[in-house]
Amino acid sequence: MPCLQLLATVALGQPASAGFSRQETAYRNRLYTEGTSTMPIWQQCLAMATLLVFIAWIYVLAILMLAAPFSPLAATAALAAWSTLLLPCTPLLWRPALSSPVFALWRKYFNYSVVYEEKLDVSQHYLYADFPHGAFPLSQLLALTVRHKAGWDGENFYGLAADSAFRIPLWRHVYTWLGIVPASVANLKKHIKWGCVACTPGGIAEMYLAGGKHDHIYIKSRKGFVSVSVEEGIPIVPVYHFGNTALLSFGPKFCEPYGRRWRFSLGLLYGTFGLPLPRRVALMMVVGPPVAVEKVARTDPRFQEVVDETHGRYMATLQALHDKYRAVYGATCEGWADRQLVMH
Repeated sequence: MPCLQLLATVALGQPASAGFSRQETAYRNRLYTEGTSTMPIWQQCLAMATLLVFIAWIYVLAILMLAAPFSPLAATAALAAWSTLLLPCTPLLWRPALSSPVFALWRKYFNYSVVYEEKLDVSQHYLYADFPHGAFPLSQLLALTVRHKAGWDGENFYGLAADSAFRIPLWRHVYTWLGIVPASVANLKKHIKWGCVACTPGGIAEMYLAGGKHDHIYIKSRKGFVSVSVEEGIPIVPVYHFGNTALLSFGPKFCEPYGRRWRFSLGLLYGTFGLPLPRRVALMMVVGPPVAVEKVARTDPRFQEVVDETHGRYMATLQALHDKYRAVYGATCEGWADRQLVMH
């Protein structure tokens, strides 16, 4: 398959080396975090099995609950799973979890690569706004396992996710260990003081847009993250995850208004073999240049004007980032060089 063809480097600048490195190594170069060697069949099978368990976990819980009235074994398993919600959800940003060989295996499986459009100031706290969410933000999750050591030079890095994810056994603890907290203005303001924070503004609504010939994102009315950035005076870094929309599909679409209202992914994920198993496509994260932000208090009459202007510059930067690097990604994935980014 064209998506699985490997390139040792992409000539955007100086040749990139394989393995984790500093920001300079991936500066305008496509750096494969796990190298470009062939993945043995047994590793591919192990990656598929662990991915299926993790992503299908919510459906396993649902089946156990439906079977519980008829099966003591299912009832016991369901009770054991849900009882883990009583366990302390700590530690936040657990380094052993971030360095887990499971995540390294997944990165290898998807030929995970990173490009920096600009060298970032590691002493600066940034708000990273990642697109697209896709049916499942797997590339964003893998990015968190890279960011703490592959170019951010040990900087504390946190993520935001829908609070519904923290009501699911297993997911709740894994997300916390990766440095992810429930998405809220309070959490964003709190953690941006400790380090960098990544958010995915498209959220649940974008799950229903995954797939098709072009990438669709919700951004035009998503200004909450910009408002906090302006209030705090924090630069915004646009990030685009190529391939994330092709991993899984989600539906049916008529569930969208209910899912958005309840802040829950109401529908079914499906990919390889019709299962909630991601299709094997290459993933490439491109980190764009920071969008400068003027610090303005919410009580200032200019606040909304500055938010709108900053939001417009962010959209333009994200569009330019996509248009510049889609051909780079398209060199390993057929059809992506001409793929358009449609902003809603």
